[in-house]
Amino acid sequence: GAHCGLPASQPQPQPLMAAAVRKPASMASPTAAVAMSLSSVTAISPKTASAAGSPSSSPADSRRQAAVGAAAFSAALYAHSSGRSGSSPDPSSSEDDMVEEHTTTEGRPVEPTVTESHGDSDLAVGRGHLAIPQAALSVDQAAVRQRLKAPERPNVENDLRDFIRAGDVLNYLGGNRWGHVVMALGSPKAYEVPVLYSAEALPAGTIPFDAFAVTLRRTSSEEPWGFAFVTEEESKPGGGAGSGHHHHHNQEPTHLVVKQLLPGGPLEAWNAVHPDHRIRLDDRVVEVNGVRGGPQELLRAAEASDAVEVKLWRWSDAAVLSYNVPVYAVEVLQSASNMRDIAESTVCLVVHPLRKIICPVGPLRDGFRISIGHMGGPVQVQVLLSPLDNASLDFSLFRLAVQEVVRAPHDSKWSMRTAVRSYLRNAEIRPERYQQARKKMKLGSRLSERWAARPICSTVPARVWQKYFLKRAYKERSDANSSPQRGVISCSTLCHSMTPTAGNFSAEAAFADDVLRYMPVRDDRVLPEDLVAILMGTGHWDLLSLDDGPPSRRRMDRAGSARPGGAGGVSINTLAPRAGLPVGSFNRDGAPVHLGADQFTVYCGLQVSRPKKATARMFVGDGEPPQPATRFAWDGRCGPLQGPQCSSCRWFEDRLTS
Repeated sequence: GAHCGLPASQPQPQPLMAAAVRKPASMASPTAAVAMSLSSVTAISPKTASAAGSPSSSPADSRRQAAVGAAAFSAALYAHSSGRSGSSPDPSSSEDDMVEEHTTTEGRPVEPTVTESHGDSDLAVGRGHLAIPQAALSVDQAAVRQRLKAPERPNVENDLRDFIRAGDVLNYLGGNRWGHVVMALGSPKAYEVPVLYSAEALPAGTIPFDAFAVTLRRTSSEEPWGFAFVTEEESKPGGGAGSGHHHHHNQEPTHLVVKQLLPGGPLEAWNAVHPDHRIRLDDRVVEVNGVRGGPQELLRAAEASDAVEVKLWRWSDAAVLSYNVPVYAVEVLQSASNMRDIAESTVCLVVHPLRKIICPVGPLRDGFRISIGHMGGPVQVQVLLSPLDNASLDFSLFRLAVQEVVRAPHDSKWSMRTAVRSYLRNAEIRPERYQQARKKMKLGSRLSERWAARPICSTVPARVWQKYFLKRAYKERSDANSSPQRGVISCSTLCHSMTPTAGNFSAEAAFADDVLRYMPVRDDRVLPEDLVAILMGTGHWDLLSLDDGPPSRRRMDRAGSARPGGAGGVSINTLAPRAGLPVGSFNRDGAPVHLGADQFTVYCGLQVSRPKKATARMFVGDGEPPQPATRFAWDGRCGPLQGPQCSSCRWFEDRLTS
């Protein structure tokens, strides 16, 4: 509760929607402020709207009440998280309004400036109001190179290059209440950096690497050393410890520190002989004559002798955990509330030398520092290993799926409404409900329609993987028919592949099969913890275990394999155009199509709407990423060179394989 502005001892607010949604117990109402804002809302979820209404309410009244409740929740969540009031989505907006990208702006999204601090920031992922997930720290390659001791360290224990591959899911735990998900675009690059720092409370008995040893002697056992008991806060410079015998809030002492430099005493005697290694006030005693432990044990060890070997640690914002540490730079795709769009970032990971967990790090001074979460401990990164490896993943199709997600002309900024929908609705697709071929094809069509919804962080891996499975199904369909123009799908081929006849391969059904097997989620409504639970429930994804090593399918899959895009990776820094469309290509409605000014997006140029204000992403030049979405006067046409794209052309583009 402390990170949400509540005292640590205050109980968490009761979950307001416990009866309305099926979510884990940990997903309670985020803050007391939001709970109070919604205290008058009687129904939130459309699934339970009829139960919340009076017996005489009509279905239309119940649906309207549910819609108003959901909008009220979105408004309260947004207002509290952004610190604004009076800025909320229209309560009368329907669910269709939430997912149609050209007919309305989706609420008023939070748009803070993206900060990529390389200094003394706490490096936490998504602190602040409601702890809404923010972007994992993107580290500039120049910042990495400035701190390198060696460009590569090939032989280390727990080498993350043996584990992480393109398409793996990285879930950040502890940075905020909700979690944060990114998707790896390739295998890590390994570097050796000189220093690893951390601001966490180290395990009892741990000696920081920057501790220093002194030898102290006193003339008699009656002579005081000048040490004192203090609490955690008092142990810091300026903590107001006084004599060290009066502790704030009746807290137990946690440290033994230097509190007196007595004239002629043993500490002053050391300083006189060692002016370059002086003992200072507030230096912490971490070991006495080989004894480690609590302050009482340390003081007893010091009082037992008149000559002691003492290790001291000088408090700073971060202790040195280790020297010459391997750090792994991973290219990832992510979306977050403080990002202007889905984008590629470079994140740095390290295997914690004490806890043996994977943690994100950011630049600090001459090295890197472990990111600290909202509870004061290190942020942990779960790595979900995908079902495929370098040999079974079609890198050309995967790269194409990534580029289509990045280059989509519709608004792809992080969406508060998608976050609310993720909280309220179940994201899992249950395979037992889609046993028939026609149901599978209907599922495939609905999934691709949702790819136009604005994302949250956990949307990204689901959307990319589902696009990949769709393209792979159509490529296999094309290969099976020995198409002379492999990778180019005509309208007739697309329509034919949707018709399941005896002996005919249906690409849409094959796509649905892969989704149900590997990625059974609705990407417009999945939270990070739900995504992890659903993927692990398929039995095809593995949680990275440093003790067990890579799964069997990856043990022969080395990061150095020669693959397009580097060491088993997918780079989107250079956005390549499509190979082109053959003459006679048509979209789902039979309209002829062409490539836009970016030579990538498919348009038909037809009038598909009345002229109005719309939101879309514009392209500025060849090879350049699209600009963030802007609101402009739209003439209602699909393209013809850039701007909004009709659903029929988007449907056609999703099924292209080159």
